[in-house]
Amino acid sequence: MTTPIDIERIIAQRRVRTLFQPLVSARRKSVIALEALSRGLDPESGAVIAPNALFAAAKDRQTLVALDRLCRERAVEAFVPLYRENKGLMLSINIDTVVIRPETVNSNHLFDLVKNHGIHPNNVIIEFVESKAADTDCLLQYVRRYASAGFLIALDDVGAAHSNLDRILMLKPHILKLDRSLIADIHLSHNKREIVRSLARLGHGIGAMVLAEGVESIEEALCCLERGVEMFQGYYFARPAEPSPILPDLGGRMESLAARFKAHTIAAISRRKDQSAGHRKIVRTIAEALALLKPEAFELALTGFLDVAPDLECLYILNRRGIQITETICNPHRLQEACRFLFEPATAGADHSMKNYYLPLKAGLRIFTTEPYISLASGSKCITLSIRFKDAQGHQCILCVDLSATLPGMGEAEGLPCPCPAAH
Repeated sequence: MTTPIDIERIIAQRRVRTLFQPLVSARRKSVIALEALSRGLDPESGAVIAPNALFAAAKDRQTLVALDRLCRERAVEAFVPLYRENKGLMLSINIDTVVIRPETVNSNHLFDLVKNHGIHPNNVIIEFVESKAADTDCLLQYVRRYASAGFLIALDDVGAAHSNLDRILMLKPHILKLDRSLIADIHLSHNKREIVRSLARLGHGIGAMVLAEGVESIEEALCCLERGVEMFQGYYFARPAEPSPILPDLGGRMESLAARFKAHTIAAISRRKDQSAGHRKIVRTIAEALALLKPEAFELALTGFLDVAPDLECLYILNRRGIQITETICNPHRLQEACRFLFEPATAGADHSMKNYYLPLKAGLRIFTTEPYISLASGSKCITLSIRFKDAQGHQCILCVDLSATLPGMGEAEGLPCPCPAAH
């Protein structure tokens, strides 16, 4: 039988200890902050009480407020000696948003606590899970007051089941902490990679730094770094530990990560460059063959080119106004039969004049390659190469070739940015 937690005695005797876990900057290759993690201590046995069990023992709001404030106080007390040695170091403090209520929002408890210990507000990150807030208006008021005083605001567990994107835009945090559920084995999950890429772009768009929580391997760190994440926290870098005046030396680990990232990125760009050159050569060859033909012979000729590359999905031809003049000739092995109502190849007569593979040629380019996007012809991620040519009768035409972007060397498979600006 589990012994009940004497929460009142724990609070009265201040039996809470603080562990610190580093927040690491990939750009600076160093520890820039420490997150304070609270642990309870049993008054009788001295056994460590996990934070979830500790806070669950606070059954009423008054006790919860007292426990939350005690954890903040212990965190600040443990941080002061480190701050005296390194004035650039930041402290990240978790606050239970349940305690942010009309009766507490103007208490100034944290502000006074930091001031009384001689810590500058710019060195304190207030970290909370916005989805747990009982009163959104109070939360917004709290965030605005502390942000205007110089504190940094971090949203925790972003991307978890109950986080709200509208609150991210409303609260305008300085840091977005991506939930461990998104980071675990991200290198093995296409969907996780795309979500993290999107959240990183959102963070950058609103002026926030993006941090990956719970990083446990170099593969996870590399995958996040490639998608725009610049800060990290997790066992791969350091486990929570007792306060120490000497910060963890992560220089070697950060140098190794940086070296792997540079080598991987350069190799990926080189492979993509080589593949792009190969694709352009194929498209030019097809265009040269079509230039000898009249329009009525185009479709039969396109069918003969379906096997020139393993990643070729579709071919079709437009006139100079962007109107499709052939049917879309598709590789049947690359069409998704289960999604035929969603994904249909465009037919002759379709208007492509607003598409991003037509407009650059209209502007004067001879050949153009799009960024990867979801094709409405095949339902898969692809790129389109378009090239201008004149047929045997001297008419201006545009050849469009769709190629898969999911094979090795193409976009996402290489960890390179893959915006999806359009679909045809």
